[in-house]
Amino acid sequence: MRRNSQWLAGGVTVVLGVLSGWATGSAGGSLQDAPAAVLSMAAGLGSSGLVVGALAGAGKQSTWWAPPVLLAAFYTGTWLSSPFHSPAGDTVVLVVAAVPTSIGTALGVAIGRYLASRGPVTPRS
Repeated sequence: MRRNSQWLAGGVTVVLGVLSGWATGSAGGSLQDAPAAVLSMAAGLGSSGLVVGALAGAGKQSTWWAPPVLLAAFYTGTWLSSPFHSPAGDTVVLVVAAVPTSIGTALGVAIGRYLASRGPVTPRS
């Protein structure tokens, strides 16, 4: 079962990262659209990191892989949905994207491990 949960966490990471990148890239590439793109990126990657971290934390798995995989999937999603790319711009976007990804993953791991340590919930009689 542990191997299945690792595959589940990895699959969820890739899917959520691509969806976050797609939404961010679709927000537009102009300066007027930048606030919407940053908000979309922070919300998408923060919540994705939270979900992935909670899944991995509940399974008591290591999570060193989650932020890089989430960022790679995010970058793939932006490439699929936006024609506006440059090496400097992509570097800035990935550096800024690392912040909500890392914070969300760390919080998710803490939540997942806390919930896993509590044990199963049983009804009171």
